[in-house]
Amino acid sequence: MSDDTTAQTIVGNSNVFSTAGNIHIEHHHYPPGSAPPSPPPPLSGKFDLSRLPTTDSTLFGREDELALIDQAWQEDGINVLVLTAMGGAGKTSLLRKWIDDKRYRGADAVYTWSFYLQGSSGEEQASAAEFFDNALAWFGHDGSPIRSEHDRGVKLAELVRRQRTLLLLDGLEPLQYPLGGAMNGALKDKGLISLCVQLAANGNGLLLISSRQPVMELNGRPHQHQHELEPLNAAAGISLFHAAGIIGTDKELCAAVEAYNGHALSLSLLAKYLSEYEKCDIRQQDTLRGLTDFPEETAESRHAFKVMAAYERQLSGSPDLQILFCMGLFDRPVSAGAMSCLRKEGILSLPSDERVFRAACGRLRKQGLLNTVRPDQPQNLDTHPLVRQYFGKRLAELHPESWRQAHVRLYEHFKAAAKELPDTLEEMEPLFAAVRHGCAAGMHQQALDEVYWPRIRREKDAYLCKKLGAFAADLAVLAHFFAVPWHTPAVGLTDFWQADVLNWAAFRLRALGRLSEAAEPMQVGLEMRIKQENWIEAAKDASNLSELHLTIGDLAQAVAAGRQSVDFADQSGAAFHRMSKRTTLADALHQAGELAESHALFAEAEKILQEWQPNYDRLSSLPGFHYCDLLLAGGAWPEVRGRAEKTIKIAERNNWLLDIALNQLSLGRAAVQEAIAQTGLPVISGLAPDLACVQPLSGYAEPIRRGDERISGYDERISRAVEWLNQAVDGLREAGVEDYLLRGLLARAACYRWAAHFPAAEQDLRECEEIAQRGGMQLHLIDCHLEAARLALASGRAVLGRTAEEHLAAAEAGIAKTGYKRRLAEAEQVAAVVRA
Repeated sequence: MSDDTTAQTIVGNSNVFSTAGNIHIEHHHYPPGSAPPSPPPPLSGKFDLSRLPTTDSTLFGREDELALIDQAWQEDGINVLVLTAMGGAGKTSLLRKWIDDKRYRGADAVYTWSFYLQGSSGEEQASAAEFFDNALAWFGHDGSPIRSEHDRGVKLAELVRRQRTLLLLDGLEPLQYPLGGAMNGALKDKGLISLCVQLAANGNGLLLISSRQPVMELNGRPHQHQHELEPLNAAAGISLFHAAGIIGTDKELCAAVEAYNGHALSLSLLAKYLSEYEKCDIRQQDTLRGLTDFPEETAESRHAFKVMAAYERQLSGSPDLQILFCMGLFDRPVSAGAMSCLRKEGILSLPSDERVFRAACGRLRKQGLLNTVRPDQPQNLDTHPLVRQYFGKRLAELHPESWRQAHVRLYEHFKAAAKELPDTLEEMEPLFAAVRHGCAAGMHQQALDEVYWPRIRREKDAYLCKKLGAFAADLAVLAHFFAVPWHTPAVGLTDFWQADVLNWAAFRLRALGRLSEAAEPMQVGLEMRIKQENWIEAAKDASNLSELHLTIGDLAQAVAAGRQSVDFADQSGAAFHRMSKRTTLADALHQAGELAESHALFAEAEKILQEWQPNYDRLSSLPGFHYCDLLLAGGAWPEVRGRAEKTIKIAERNNWLLDIALNQLSLGRAAVQEAIAQTGLPVISGLAPDLACVQPLSGYAEPIRRGDERISGYDERISRAVEWLNQAVDGLREAGVEDYLLRGLLARAACYRWAAHFPAAEQDLRECEEIAQRGGMQLHLIDCHLEAARLALASGRAVLGRTAEEHLAAAEAGIAKTGYKRRLAEAEQVAAVVRA
């Protein structure tokens, strides 16, 4: 890592140019850490419509919605349009009709994607990685792979807006958390969040989305509109029946539409059923029996399941029904290879004769129970998620052993399909599928022993998290090892591994900012380790719990769990854990304002390290970062710089994403403090110099001078600090740990304040506030309020819609509630300025 201090051009949230000792900051509307777009020419007439599912081209009763999409596409003002409705309401058919009619006239590029391709089970399994891999390449990204989810979204938005583009994303709900839950409908992927927010703020064309629920991250933002589709009205339903040749009076047809609540899929299946089996007589719909016991039935699926039950009775004993049962084994389109595997093994009595198999598929397509053929993947089979859900559940109930054996065969198929040690998420996909099917077959321990532990996780390397920063993808795989996520591990796991999967899930939940969900598996895992008298694992679990309580803002519990982790580590006798768990407790004590004990514990931990590993004289990784944080609180920037310059080399040799970024963060803060030290400003005891509430020294503000000369070297050092902090924020995004990303954004906001680049500072604080509020990170919210108060005083205007006084009041209330005494000196200094 270069330590060049000239920093002629620094790219990030802004461009910083050092010229003649002055800093000129040129602000652009790019997110923090992103580079401005390069100038290649736009795409020319490029279209990819292949990934939108093929449906019946006939559409009934959606004229208003077609006009709404026309308006959003043709007129300025709407950059993002979201169409929401229950499953089976006809969202995909609506989009397919609009596309087939080529109503996107004037587009330079059209790109479609359906997230149903990546799973529609509604569980914790979906990932946007495949979408971003394909979309980035299609739109012309030919640079190095972008591993940070956030940066992928930023880059794709940049590429999309280079030309007038229609970007269509169908079936977004697998990538959304349920409404009303802990995450209240939030998007699971940070890349999708940044893509949607970026294109809403600055689009060139239209982002068109369909989902069963609104995109919560867009609420309240300008240039977006979310529209809920109503059920089909009587006129549309009658037209549907007439088109299918159904016989009956308008009154009878209208009664059927009302009986099925205007549910488009249900009415379509009913019409085809009556045409096939009941001589097109609408009066025969009364013969369809309701479901008596189907626990997965919902308001949106009840009527569709009723028709599917009638089909099941009619198709009994046929290859058609066996194919439908087979579709229920999957939560995504079925590849030709997977289907071939099942047919060769004779599973589910699938026809081995190709002509018989194709004929059965043809009949199912005619009946609307299989989707029409996709031109780009003609051998794959797909169906509506509700069809998959119904027949999968019925297979498990009626033929449990066939269900299990099919998943066993699929486990072996996908396990053999992947390279031994995949390097990318795309290469990992067969292994993810193997875990999915192995656990569905009840082979949880075998799937963990043979696939997850050695090939996905790579044992103690935690490959997905440490090397790819793919916490969400790892959590999606871990979900299969739970009976009830994230509370009850599968009974097929041994006690030892049950405790491990609890701890792994909790760590990933915490990294993703899902703190309220992380607490329970951490506590349950810890109790299991104590019962097992496994003191090393108990020490690790207590340490993780301490860090979680710290982030949530429960300082008392954080200190208590930290002391517990030290006790367990000492019982284990393991030098590494005796060292590292002391630093966990020391950090909790630092935040609680117990500085003397914190310093003593860090020194004790470093002594243990030196005795255990004589070649390592300083704490590194997270322990080293937390120690540097304590040292910077006292203005000891020279020592921090020396430590971080040494430990970053260890992190770079091992390609530890988080450790590299944390060292860059320490170096950035040290550089800010070094620049401030050159000014001769007084140091306030107990207050980190970069968090002092004073007038900025450069940029838009009047610079501090000594006589007629600017303070020598200040601007160059601030430029160097911005460079380090930009790298740190980029690296923390790539590492995928929201807790530490907030620390980087807050540090960079303070640096921008010192450089008097107030818009960039506020932009970082806005992102901090959104993440901290979403994750319930109380200490980071307090930090955000304090820095916002300092920024409001420096800029002379409100920040994030509030005055310095309002931010100070929120911070003081938070400190009193949480015991966050570390920030008392900062709050007191801000109060002295505000209330002077």
